[in-house]
Amino acid sequence: MKENLEPISTPKELLWRDFRVDYLPWIVLILLIVITWIFWSKTGVAPTLMAEAEIVKAQLVAPGNGIVQQVIAERFSQVKAGDPLIVFKLTDPNNALNSIRMELDLLSAKAEKSQSSISTRRAEADYYSLKLDLLAKKIDLEQAKVELTRTEKDLARATELVKDKYISDEFYDISLAAHDNAQAAVSNLQEMLPLLSENVEKLRLSIEKDATDIDTHYSQLEKELDSLQTKLDNIAGPETPIILSAPIDGIISGVWCTPGETVADGQIMAMVNASESTRLIGYLRQPFSVDPTPGMQATIVTHTSRRTLATTEVEYVGNFMEPITNSLARVSTSQLVDMGMPISFKIPEGVKIRPGEVVGIMLRK
Repeated sequence: MKENLEPISTPKELLWRDFRVDYLPWIVLILLIVITWIFWSKTGVAPTLMAEAEIVKAQLVAPGNGIVQQVIAERFSQVKAGDPLIVFKLTDPNNALNSIRMELDLLSAKAEKSQSSISTRRAEADYYSLKLDLLAKKIDLEQAKVELTRTEKDLARATELVKDKYISDEFYDISLAAHDNAQAAVSNLQEMLPLLSENVEKLRLSIEKDATDIDTHYSQLEKELDSLQTKLDNIAGPETPIILSAPIDGIISGVWCTPGETVADGQIMAMVNASESTRLIGYLRQPFSVDPTPGMQATIVTHTSRRTLATTEVEYVGNFMEPITNSLARVSTSQLVDMGMPISFKIPEGVKIRPGEVVGIMLRK
């Protein structure tokens, strides 16, 4: 007679021992292989080269000798292109007027060259020649006003000095003659400008009746004339302030002027740094481990607390070696200058890299 025997269960201690002996070593080995592969594929591989996010800077310089009236800009302030930063007053507008005259002369030469080659647009050429002459007369008027202001001050000073017998009548007569000449020049130009403006307007109206299209060259010439007119309006007189605006979007990194300070022509008064970079600049040192070409794929590796990996491509490869002068330079006692071949990379959209930040670049061969 068969007996119903119940199976004897395996003790848990024995099952755990079998698992540790037969399976656990293989599981640990597989985990180690996976972790090692992840580490070496993402963070453990040394970058091909280091790159720096390009720093874009724009300087605000004094357009001439003058006095700072107001400083609106503050260091580390966020600004947009066109925001007013500094209110500046020229003490001697002749430098700026001479600069406008030089630009006008270049523009006149360009217009004359075009006139000789476009015979069918003679009427338009005459119009712009006349408009160039009108703007030149306006510049002459503003310079004559500046000269009249100076001679008025000299005459007033000479009048007081001649009363007290500090100067002779001859010096007084010289000051008076200079003042009269300057006044006559201003009067003549003020009488001439309305007539010249009327002629320009009449010629413009006659051209518009016959012309069916506007030549690209003359359209550009019109824009440049308007630009010169705007510059002239901004320095119409010594009492007219000039507002210096932010040339780019960014952050004000430095302000080197104060209200009431006298500054010289070309002096740097403020600096604006772009708040974002659009490309990375790196240097490949010799011996070259890879031969990069534009369009080659690459990986960006940041060095922040949370590493970011992003795919990019080579934008430009230099064909010469140049000295490295930024934070990427590695100068040792054995060499005086660190040399490298410049390479630029695009910064992908959505990847936040601060201007001046150093990142690693892994080129994919």
